[in-house]
Parts: sequence; structure tokens; C-alpha cells
Amino acid sequence: MAESPIPVFAQPSAVDAYQAVYDALFRAYWDASDVETKDLIQGARDHIYDIITELNEEDLARNAVAFAALSAKVKEANAALTTIKDQIGRITKNLSTVSSVVAAITKALQLAAMFP
Repeated sequence: MAESPIPVFAQPSAVDAYQAVYDALFRAYWDASDVETKDLIQGARDHIYDIITELNEEDLARNAVAFAALSAKVKEANAALTTIKDQIGRITKNLSTVSSVVAAITKALQLAAMFP
């Protein structure tokens, strides 16, 4: 019985997409003007960091338990990312930051279907 590969792990674009979100949220964190918003952004960054770390592990595609754990983290991160995307206009007035955060989050959210 041959193992079927999980394509997301063979694609560096998944790691690149989450890295772009992580980097964009770093800029948004410093543009945010209140502690509550900074906490929201940092919480999402923490989830994204965990996702990037786990995606970079070589044997993740063969480890069903780790994949299930990663799927839960992706869902949690996506919820926080959706909130940030919806509120980014109130978080910062820096149009460059708004644009990069929205673009990075949109790309990452498109990957959600890969995680059941």
C-alpha cells in the first residue's frame, strides 16, 4: 500500500505565503496604536510562526498526528487573520501596510482548503 503524498508540503508556496503574512503582520504590529490590537496581531503571528515551523519539518507529510495538529492551528490562525483583515483599516492608516497585510492574508486564507 503506497502512501499518498500531501501536496501542500511539497510546495514552497505554502511556506512563502505564511512567511509573507508573518512579515506583513510584523509591520502592522508596529503601526497599531493600542495594546488590544497589538495583542490580536501578535497572537496571529504566534500561530503563523508555529505553522511555518511545522511546514518546514521534513516528515510532516508522513505524520498523521502532526498533520491533524497543524490543521487545528491553521483554523485558529485563519480566524485571527480574518479578523485582522477586516479591521486593518482601523489598525493602521499606512496604505502600504494595509495593502501588504491584505494581500498576504488573502493568499494564506486560500490555502485553508488544503487543511481538512
